[in-house]
Amino acid sequence: MSDNLLFDALTRGLPGLVWIFDSNGRVTFMNPQWTDFTGLPHEGALGLGWREAVHPDDAAMLCARFPLVDADTNGLKRIIRIRAADRTYHRHISSIRRVSADSWVGCAFDAHEWLSAELRDATHGTILQRVTSGTELSQLLDEVCLAAERQVSGVTCSINQVDAKTGQFISANAPNLPHQISQSLVGLTISPCVGSCGTAAFTKRDVICPDIASDPLWEGIRELILPLGLRSCWSQPIFSAEGEVIATFGCYFREARAPSAGEMQEIARFRSLATLAIERARMLEALHESEAHYRHTVEQNPQIPWTADPAGKLLSLSPRWTELTGIPLEEAILQGLRQAQHEDDIDEVMQAWELARETGRPFTADYRLRLQTGAYIWVRTQATARCDATGTVIRWYGTIEDIHEKHMATETLRRQAYQDDLTGLPNRRSFTAELKTHLQSGDGQVGLLVLDMDHFKQVNDRYGHKTGDAVLRLFARHLLKLATGREFVARLGGDEFAIILPDVRSEDDVMTRARTIERALEVSLMRSRKARACRPSIGCALGTPNESPDELFKRADIALYAVKEAAKGGVRLFDHNIRSAAIRRSEAFELARLALREDWIEPFYQPIMDMKSGVVRGYEALLRIRHPERGILPPRLIMEALDAPDLADIIGLRMSEKIVADMGPLSPGGPLKGQVSINVSTENLTESHFIENLLRLLQTYNVSPHSIRLEITERVLMNQLNHGAIERLMRLRQSGIGIALDDFGTGYASLIHLKALPVDEIKIDRSFVSGLGTDANKGEIVEAMLGLARTLGLVTVAEGVETNDEARQLRDWGCDYAQGYLFGHPAPATHVKSK
Repeated sequence: MSDNLLFDALTRGLPGLVWIFDSNGRVTFMNPQWTDFTGLPHEGALGLGWREAVHPDDAAMLCARFPLVDADTNGLKRIIRIRAADRTYHRHISSIRRVSADSWVGCAFDAHEWLSAELRDATHGTILQRVTSGTELSQLLDEVCLAAERQVSGVTCSINQVDAKTGQFISANAPNLPHQISQSLVGLTISPCVGSCGTAAFTKRDVICPDIASDPLWEGIRELILPLGLRSCWSQPIFSAEGEVIATFGCYFREARAPSAGEMQEIARFRSLATLAIERARMLEALHESEAHYRHTVEQNPQIPWTADPAGKLLSLSPRWTELTGIPLEEAILQGLRQAQHEDDIDEVMQAWELARETGRPFTADYRLRLQTGAYIWVRTQATARCDATGTVIRWYGTIEDIHEKHMATETLRRQAYQDDLTGLPNRRSFTAELKTHLQSGDGQVGLLVLDMDHFKQVNDRYGHKTGDAVLRLFARHLLKLATGREFVARLGGDEFAIILPDVRSEDDVMTRARTIERALEVSLMRSRKARACRPSIGCALGTPNESPDELFKRADIALYAVKEAAKGGVRLFDHNIRSAAIRRSEAFELARLALREDWIEPFYQPIMDMKSGVVRGYEALLRIRHPERGILPPRLIMEALDAPDLADIIGLRMSEKIVADMGPLSPGGPLKGQVSINVSTENLTESHFIENLLRLLQTYNVSPHSIRLEITERVLMNQLNHGAIERLMRLRQSGIGIALDDFGTGYASLIHLKALPVDEIKIDRSFVSGLGTDANKGEIVEAMLGLARTLGLVTVAEGVETNDEARQLRDWGCDYAQGYLFGHPAPATHVKSK
């Protein structure tokens, strides 16, 4: 295949956009995905035509960097907005890299959905928290507009409140419209001829004006908007709980078009936030108005006035007390007000009352009061003391005020900000506050369990997210039933949960409680057909008073990772060995990523010797890192990174590219002769693109498939023994590529696997070969393996041969090939080719 055909196939196969351009931004090539995504002709992207589909702000930012300079732009990554065929902008993650003197290649992948989800979740939580904290309404509505503008590309938003009685706009919040324009709405009467917003408020339905310039709804007022460059407007009415229109949510765009379904969905979410903010403000305004009216009309005659002597004994009480509670005045004055209080509130109220009586300071307490119907409402009791000239209390004057609606509204908003919608458990924000409270209380040590469900992704993949949500709710219910005393259960996100243990004295207490919970959860989950595959993994840590909540959580989270890394399911307590392992893992990931980025990955080749002829059959390619300062580094330094699916897959691809290049006839020093064995990871087998890439490389470099052998460990076979993996292995064998089972004898492969899979060679692990022929290793296992291989018609290779005695014994027993330090150490391709 020619380079042009290969390049064309690669760029067509990629899911994103690929283009080639010069240092001044002039595009000379654009792959077909451009037209598929933007709906624009391919020729329109050439030269500087690509700017037509890029958001103007992003296009200006990109053009400002031209001409490009290699030092500050090679490998540059940016998030840019590209307009789709439906005229909406999608955020793409783009990257560019220099490929020749004045030629650059760029690629961009659509990341709009997950970027929007992250931004939406963060925005929703922030606005709810501000609503709860009592932020002024105008500021809140401005924040909702700005948040919507961040979420929906190219939109300019306005929220216009409506007086339901007069039918007029009474305020306009539009932080990114000129003030005089937004304020021109105030005082206008809503009607079908006052633009999109006036019509939406009047008709109580969504109004979409794709073209302001020609829409009759904008007759007489379009001159206010068109000079701003705004061409279309979509407006939605905002309703009160009673169904009245209380505002409109307007969205302006600089293009004449209708909204997409996704844009309408996003706007509807922000309309809900605006509704919540306005309704709460109206509620508070009504409450404030009620309180002001109450104060001015009844002055010192509150709802239920009362008086008491300096000792706190009731002297008088309004008859409204009896009307409300059903308790006779004589009984109340004799026994006090506490008889109608909720029993859970009595101690706290009495402590506050005793403190007020001792100090003479004003008294305030909120508590639940029992009505004569038996129901409870929230009330606020306030009292002040009248003192004589010496400061001695003469009498207490108090009132009991109904605050039930205000209290319940505040609680509803608080729950929305601090409660998980799916499970009803406290969310991460609530968990963090609770953990901080316990650690700062100084009451003692605090235990923390961080849990998740192993194999939960399989539930989602197999049964769908609706079933996955049901499993999460089931798991939450089990945790709540298992919680005792002051234990605090929360959902942190996804399938991750946490339990705070405030009443523990030692790490043993934490582990005992964790194991109890683990066993109970396993039993409970086994009862569910769809959840039985899930097992709990629990990471544990013990916190000390005044410790940082983040530090305690980090330790428990590291312990959880250690559980999942060792084996799915189980309990693990944090210790310093785990921290050291976490540090080593972090260093391994950092080194692996750096090696990939800086192209330090290099295959070294160890010869494989024919035991009969003594001739080199070929080589095994082994991973090495050529560090510019530390020299040649072994793969064990990045072993943890090789267990990560994404990195393992990329490293496998990089190694295969370099190995096949070394084998090509045009390789420096000539081609690498003989058959070369390449180690394959689980991830390489999982992803079909590895196989496709390998076959393309062999064709590109004119290397025969018979010159390649893939080595697969028994663990890979056990992990990936499915129809797709077997098909891929069969395809490789049919192409002429050999398949070897590496480290034979150390895993769990059975005779069934050897017969069912297209394996033509087994490699006997070095642990069976070391010391072969000595009293410590008489070789019965090796001899049995060789006999088994002959019976099955498989070629045998012994690994780790270091002595002549080991080699002689293997040759006598009929081993076909061997490798090890006796025959040669791993070396770079240039060294091997020079021999």
